[in-house]
Amino acid sequence: MDRKIYQKIVKLAVPAIISNLLATFQIIADTIMLGRYPPADISLSALGVGSILLFMFFPVIMGLIMGTVAIIARRWGEKRYSEAKKVATDSLITLILISIPITLFGFFLGPHIIYYLGARGEVITEGSKYIMAVFTFIPFSIVLFTYHGILRAAGDTKTPMYIDFVTNSYNIFMNYCLIFGNFGFPELGVLGAGIATGTSFLVGLLAYLILQYQNKLIIYPSFKSGIKYRIRTVRKLFDIGIPAGIDMGMWAISSVFVTPFVLYFGTVGYSAFQIGLRAESIAYMPAVGFSVATTTLTGQYLGAKKKQKAKAVIIISTQIVLIFMAIVGAILVLFPEYISMVFTTDSDVIKIAAFYLFIMGFSEPALGTIFTLAGGMRGAGYTRVPMYINFIGMIVIRLALIYILAFLLGFGLYGIFGAIVIEIFIRAGLFYALFLKGDWKNVNV
Repeated sequence: MDRKIYQKIVKLAVPAIISNLLATFQIIADTIMLGRYPPADISLSALGVGSILLFMFFPVIMGLIMGTVAIIARRWGEKRYSEAKKVATDSLITLILISIPITLFGFFLGPHIIYYLGARGEVITEGSKYIMAVFTFIPFSIVLFTYHGILRAAGDTKTPMYIDFVTNSYNIFMNYCLIFGNFGFPELGVLGAGIATGTSFLVGLLAYLILQYQNKLIIYPSFKSGIKYRIRTVRKLFDIGIPAGIDMGMWAISSVFVTPFVLYFGTVGYSAFQIGLRAESIAYMPAVGFSVATTTLTGQYLGAKKKQKAKAVIIISTQIVLIFMAIVGAILVLFPEYISMVFTTDSDVIKIAAFYLFIMGFSEPALGTIFTLAGGMRGAGYTRVPMYINFIGMIVIRLALIYILAFLLGFGLYGIFGAIVIEIFIRAGLFYALFLKGDWKNVNV
């Protein structure tokens, strides 16, 4: 193992892991508190369908940010720092323009969309409140995440970590105030959670702008008049980012397709599914952090014409993640009920959520492998073939297995959970075969 590469990976990954844990806690805090806001199944289901709608649009945004990361990392590896800053500016302008129609679509059509996802009655009423509150602040969240990506591409993962600490501290405090009506604030329930989450994006962005004004960021977009908006760069962003966005969007798209199947078995099962997803999202944070490091270093080494070091980055990251995820998986397998009890006191919900975490624990190493291999390929700008693999796996294979196990064989919710685990192992094998083929090393960015 190349010790210098190992040290670089860990240096970038640890702050990224902490940052992603903090970002995840923004949703976890909503889940824990709404799990104690009666009726819990309605509150959690409203949060769940509202979050799905939010995640439906974010893959496009995150894909373009991933395109930004790939291009800036290459320019950084080539030591073309001025060009990297120009790319940051082009990216930010593009993402702000895209955020406007997304905001309007979610705000006005969101309540209708969640109806077609299977929500009914109070779930639609409460879910609509959450959607409208969060989508009002979508432009601020998109700019915030763009800053995150720009800095990480240049090798700074610490500043995003500090910003996430600020936003999450604010979010948790405001959740406590607005959901339950503490410290003189009105009791708003699900709406309060949405307002707290939405305004936290604004707080994070303001923190970034203050740091930029003080010239404390290693790279940042320029707001000076006369800045040229370069269509050539925008085309590159879309060439790399759209496949990456669709690729990452398979998680959200798959959730959209899976949701009606889960809701078919009732709100208790769906609430348990949401708790399982939230708890698992913490479990795979080490993989997400190392994926961020892999993306950055792969892009930078390829920019510096060091293909073997780029390959070594992906291999070393995957080896480290396999160890981490094996430990995390063991925790999920051994203590699923205790983990579920953190989110709710409903015994029926706990029982189903515990089974989900138990069975998913076995798939964590395979899931970690997918994260690091895909992260390295995105850093190389190789995004189309990974997109096809995720589509085949998460849409075709997963849904087919769900239909067979849950309905044809009659395993119900447990069949859905089992289908997800099997599909993850199949997809991990496909990604490993793609990595060994090596085409990702030869992409021009």
